[in-house]
Amino acid sequence: MSGAGHPSAQDPGAEVSRETLMRYLDGELEPGERREVEAALERSTELQRELALFRSFHDDLSTLRVQGIDDRRSVWSRVHRRLSRPIGWLLLAIGSLVWIGHTAWLYASSPAPTWEKAATSAIVIGVLLLFASVIHDRYREWQTDPYRDVER
Repeated sequence: MSGAGHPSAQDPGAEVSRETLMRYLDGELEPGERREVEAALERSTELQRELALFRSFHDDLSTLRVQGIDDRRSVWSRVHRRLSRPIGWLLLAIGSLVWIGHTAWLYASSPAPTWEKAATSAIVIGVLLLFASVIHDRYREWQTDPYRDVER
């Protein structure tokens, strides 16, 4: 006896799991896996029906809004967004520039030997380059993330 969740030998779409079908719908399959699923879809009307059902669920869930969350922002959240954040970023930038300038002046005017200054500079520049490369990689990964627009 064949149950609803058990693939039968006569069903050409039996080799495609539901998880694989969902990954196909989300565009997460490798090209080879994608071709296999498409070939199975061509052979199986049952698999086509299941994909259409998943696609319908996917479309319905993507338009679903959580009840109780008010999209209108309060007056204070608008003040915070338009005033507090820009002022905070401005003060952070000015303070950081002053601190970096003062530290650079102390560093340049110190009586330490040149080789110590060069070694210290190499360490600081190396750390900054590594930090910048990590930030760059994370930004590029974020740009291609298929789930970046998903709201919780």
